[in-house]
Amino acid sequence: MKKTMLPNSNAMKIMSTIAIGLFLIASNLQPSFSESHSRSLILYRLKRETSCTEGNITESLTTELTLPALYSAEQLDACLSNELLERNLIEFGLIAFGRDQLQVLMTKLRQIFPNGLPEQAIRRLGFIITVYGPEEVITWNITMPSTLILVLRNSPNMNTTGTVLQNYLGRSGPLTADVLTEINGPILCSLSEANLQTIAPAELRRASPLNISTCTQPKKNIIYGIAETAFQNETAVPSVYFPLIEPYLPGAPLSTLQTLSTQNINMNYATFRNLNPEVVEKLTAADIRGLLGVNLGSLKVNERDEIVRRWVRSHTPTEVDSLGINLVGGAEPFGLGNLFVGNLPSSASMNCHGILLSALITVMGVTLPSIL
Repeated sequence: MKKTMLPNSNAMKIMSTIAIGLFLIASNLQPSFSESHSRSLILYRLKRETSCTEGNITESLTTELTLPALYSAEQLDACLSNELLERNLIEFGLIAFGRDQLQVLMTKLRQIFPNGLPEQAIRRLGFIITVYGPEEVITWNITMPSTLILVLRNSPNMNTTGTVLQNYLGRSGPLTADVLTEINGPILCSLSEANLQTIAPAELRRASPLNISTCTQPKKNIIYGIAETAFQNETAVPSVYFPLIEPYLPGAPLSTLQTLSTQNINMNYATFRNLNPEVVEKLTAADIRGLLGVNLGSLKVNERDEIVRRWVRSHTPTEVDSLGINLVGGAEPFGLGNLFVGNLPSSASMNCHGILLSALITVMGVTLPSIL
């Protein structure tokens, strides 16, 4: 009988490793940290079985933007020395490699820096950062605002962005003007109230106007307080002060809005709509007229908006009508005129009317002697 020859165990291991590696490359999935680490090990093992057939990568090729097309992940691993990568990390970080090729570069960087990436190397990562997961990013020691900004600009997703930022703040990294401008919007609003309270007025003053629309009301209040201090020297000239403080008015207290209502600022409706509703309810008709000025008619146009409806419901029809823009509604003062009796059967109606009459007579009997 003819014997079947089986591959030896070493050959089987090599074939299995290659098969798994090729499967991961073809899948083109974004891995988690553990997956990326395993994948890096596979690519590293592939190197031992793959020789450089495309020619060693030299200094002259480090700025070649077509490098990803010239070298597959396996050939990049085989043909790029760790020494060359370390010397030219900035250049490699600017090249749009595919994910598998970036995984190769990350693996090599782990070999170059076995104790973790130093901050100077982090600053030069460029696109390579996109294959680092939050679990690894959280170990980075980022202390310089400029490093943080470079990392955030290349962050692949919000999870990594949040991890990088919290790590930076946890190491007492300052929220400078440049950092504030970079994290403007939802990322800024995701910070804790304690983090926001560390913003220096001078840094907020130098930053681009911040979008705080997605912040909670307590966070808006905190940021407004900082902005008020930042621009306090400009209050004497309303035409200068108002554009500076306007982005932060969603956190403004009643006293601020009442003061602005006397300064002919002509607030637009977009700004009005983002004010604190609880504060808006306390504004008088005169305050509203003074704040909006020539834009007062926008309340009628947007009368179905919740902010307008809340103000109307918290004022009398007389106050609402005093705006002169045909807004309808208002809260009636409580009294007998507010008592409503629905359609009842005749006998019930008679009884109800009798009760009301008796109550009225009783009230008159009590009050008339005191008047007389």
